[in-house]
Amino acid sequence: MMGNSKQKGSASNQGLLNLVGAGTVITGDINCSGDIRIDGTVKGNVEVSQKVVIGNTGVVIGNIIAMDSSISGKVDGNIQSDKSTVLHGTGTINGDIITKQIIIEQGAKFNGECKMGILKSASTNESSTNNE
Repeated sequence: MMGNSKQKGSASNQGLLNLVGAGTVITGDINCSGDIRIDGTVKGNVEVSQKVVIGNTGVVIGNIIAMDSSISGKVDGNIQSDKSTVLHGTGTINGDIITKQIIIEQGAKFNGECKMGILKSASTNESSTNNE
């Protein structure tokens, strides 16, 4: 049995799902390949190679970097999503968002700035070029 699970895991990290359950509190940064769902609390930055899902009871106090972000809980920090960010009606974001596509449902709370299609490194390079 263990041999089969090792083969499965090494074959593709895209199917890997990590879970922070409700009632769990993690203090520190999280880096993971695959997807992560957070229903508990993370006090630190979250960097994910695929999708991050913050459930209704999920709280992140820190920055999020991911391919896609889906927020139904609360984020106190900035979000950078390479593809899309969805802020569901139960979600709250207190921070800036950088993404290519954003969907904000009715009832959601968003306090910050949103930049679409511009990555942080690109905006830094553009401001340097414009000043020369």
